[in-house]
Amino acid sequence: MSTSTPPLLSAQELADVLNVRLTRVYELIHARQIPFTKVGRRQVRFDPVVIRQWLDARTTPAKLQASGER
Repeated sequence: MSTSTPPLLSAQELADVLNVRLTRVYELIHARQIPFTKVGRRQVRFDPVVIRQWLDARTTPAKLQASGER
């Protein structure tokens, strides 16, 4: 039984997944607000599992209304 790890995402692939501009991804990297892995001196990659955890940690749950409230 082997477990395969998903391939790392490039900055452009992450931008596509998040539906944001590539420049926004680089802004998040520069501010160290998003987890990334450096490959060599200038390239960065993103682990999809870690990105999912990062997104989950930033998800705001919906506020449930009590019955009868408006």
